[in-house]
Amino acid sequence: MKCLRFIKNEYGLVLPLVLFVLINFVFHNLSPTNISHIHTLLITFFIFVVMLICAFNVVHHADWLAEKFGEPYGTLILTLAVISIEVSLIVTMMLIGKGDPTLARDTMFAVIMIAINGFAGLSLLTGGIKHKRQLYNIEGASAYIAVLIPLITLTLILPNYTQTTSAGTFSLGQSIIIIIVCIMLYATFLVKQTITHKDYFQFSLERSEEEKKEDVKHPTGKVFYHTLLLLAGLIVMILLSKNLATFLEFSVQEAGLPNKLAGFIIALLVLTPEGVSAIQAAYKNQLQRSINLCMGSAVATICLTVPSVLTIGLLLNQKLILGLNPTAVVLMALTFFISLITFTSRRTSVLNGMVLLSVFVVYFALIFDIAQPFSV
Repeated sequence: MKCLRFIKNEYGLVLPLVLFVLINFVFHNLSPTNISHIHTLLITFFIFVVMLICAFNVVHHADWLAEKFGEPYGTLILTLAVISIEVSLIVTMMLIGKGDPTLARDTMFAVIMIAINGFAGLSLLTGGIKHKRQLYNIEGASAYIAVLIPLITLTLILPNYTQTTSAGTFSLGQSIIIIIVCIMLYATFLVKQTITHKDYFQFSLERSEEEKKEDVKHPTGKVFYHTLLLLAGLIVMILLSKNLATFLEFSVQEAGLPNKLAGFIIALLVLTPEGVSAIQAAYKNQLQRSINLCMGSAVATICLTVPSVLTIGLLLNQKLILGLNPTAVVLMALTFFISLITFTSRRTSVLNGMVLLSVFVVYFALIFDIAQPFSV
């Protein structure tokens, strides 16, 4: 009975584990090269859905730990959990794929667009419709922006203007400096977020009696149990990332779709559970938690992914293009500008959410903006 109850409660862990065993040990000859394109697409979609279920399961346990330890540790646990999945997917595709030098760049750019313009925009829109205006701690939001703007500029824009190597890349010395800068900035930011200025990332409102009763309820269970299942879920997703990378890369290429779509799909996979949590928090008038989740994902993506992929690239002697193309730079600059206006004002409304979402819609449309061969 306990076993059945565990399977029922933790199907988000059991299902992907079963899928991993089937693909790699039962049908170990299963490969996109020896099946039809339609079957490859179906398998890619199925792996994506199962990994998404697993990601929600990971976030469920991270949410429990978040409630247990409170802010800002809760969102930090959640952010680090999903970003570790992203890093593992990118690194896996770098190792087993055809060495697409722009995959890491496209994925990081997609994470920023989805987190800030997509899910933050949806959060502001949802909260604005429900509560008209919402308040948050401006010091915390400003801290995220203060870290994001220089980090994104240094890692995704500056490579286009370096002279030592080809456009969009860093030399060995430059890569080492960028790795150190990312790690130092993130370490400093974490100290501020969790030790010296915790109050910057917290905000409380007067709550109704019903909401106060909900706050009294404490999560049931044990820290060890949820931590163990959180780690187990992360390991299963990392194991499945090889299979997803293999089928996803082949599906995108065979369908004649832009390679940037693969980066978008990876980013969407890892951010969807966290984004849903952010939207739910905004609906409950907990906008500070929404901002912590969305902006925290963007900060962690740059600070953790860039050092990881640069290190892998240096060890494997793989070319890594980090510099964004001109279209992406324009969208990034626009995101900077809108974020400075939106997240340095103490009140947000529906309009703020719609502005961010409009940029996200344009970004998604431009994924399919591919240069056409010139003809007379």
